[in-house]
This record gives sequence, structure tokens and C-alpha cells, in this order.
Amino acid sequence: MWMVDPEYLTKIQTEIKDTSRAFLIEWMIDVHRKFRLVPEALYVTIHIIDQYMSKKKILKNQLHLLGVATLLIAAKYEEIYPPELRDFVAVSENKFSKKMVLEMEKDILLTLGFRVTAPSSYRFLQRYQRLSVSLNDEEVFFYAQYLNEIALLDASLLRFKPSQLAAASMILSAKQLKKINCWNKEMEKFTGYKESDLKEAVEEIKSFAMEINPKFISTLKYKFSKP
Repeated sequence: MWMVDPEYLTKIQTEIKDTSRAFLIEWMIDVHRKFRLVPEALYVTIHIIDQYMSKKKILKNQLHLLGVATLLIAAKYEEIYPPELRDFVAVSENKFSKKMVLEMEKDILLTLGFRVTAPSSYRFLQRYQRLSVSLNDEEVFFYAQYLNEIALLDASLLRFKPSQLAAASMILSAKQLKKINCWNKEMEKFTGYKESDLKEAVEEIKSFAMEINPKFISTLKYKFSKP
């Protein structure tokens, strides 16, 4: 099953807490942006990180190595021309060697049985954009994507399906930007979700986005700021 236990940090990990994970994810978002990788590569990266840490205990000082090796896997999977291994080592300021990255990559793939992908909330958001008049508004779509990436920082949101997170981000974006109601009968028909079904996810994302420490979203604010 591709869903990750939202309580894995307390069940499996001893050194890695919510804050440690959030710092890692924020850094991965920044590295992903610097490499100019396709959006889906970020979601594959986060999914692999959570899958791996839900199965294997790691030390806090291994987090950046895990992040780099995971992004390397995701880039190979999603990109036609992924960055070179030396680029991944350089972005970590040479804190570890190429051999260490490759050894971690091997361990990740063996631990996960080479199952490295799953439905992502980004793909669902793209699909909803095609279905909804509201999300054809570029501002609404990019704000929904911003909320979607904020949600990546909160491990507790792993309890929601990617389709639910995408729908909740879309609804919240349209409401906060005071656009037309995007979740109409047509969307209910296509998705199988009523707006009432998504209320909890909407409130959880909204609450997390409002309460999160600004240092965790400084990269996201820069990434989604207008040029």
C-alpha cells in the first residue's frame, strides 16, 4: 500500500521529530527549486522519504544524506536529463561523498522494493484544474499549489489521500482569493467528493498554514512570489 502511516515518526523514529522532518522537507523544496526540476519530482521525493523512514530508523545526522539520495532517485525517475551525481554532492556542500550517496540510494531502493512512486496531490491538482472553471484562473491554481506544498511539511496530513489534499487546497485557495465557488455539482460528480467530505482536510491545511513557523515557508514564499 502506498499510503504512509501518519504516526510513523513516533512509532519508528527515535531521533527524528516533526520539526526535523519539516526542516528536511523545506530544504528539499529549496534544492528542488535550484535544480529547476519538474514539480512531480518534489512529490516523489517526499513520498520516498516518508516511505523509507516509516520502515527504517535513521539518525538525525543522516537526514541530509537521505534527502539528497532520495532527490537523486526522483530526478532519475521524472527527468529526461537529471542533474549529475556531483551536483547533488555539491549542493550539500560536500558533507558526504558520492559513494555515501550511492550507498544510501541502494539502501532506499532495496528497503522499498524499488516501489518509488504513488499518486500525488500535484497530479490531482492538475486534473482538477482541467475540470474546474475556477482553477483555470492562474492565480487560484498557483495559490492552491502553494498550499499543497505547505501541506508537505506536516506529517499529520499524511492521513489524508492525495486527492483529498489537492481538493482541499483548491477549495481553500478559491475561498481565500474570493473567487467563485469551485466545488460545484460537476466537481462532485467527477471526483466523488462532496465539499462537506473535504471540510476536515480544508480546516487542517488552513490551520497548519496559519500557525507554521515562517522560517519553514520562506523558500515557498520566494518560490511562489510574483517576479
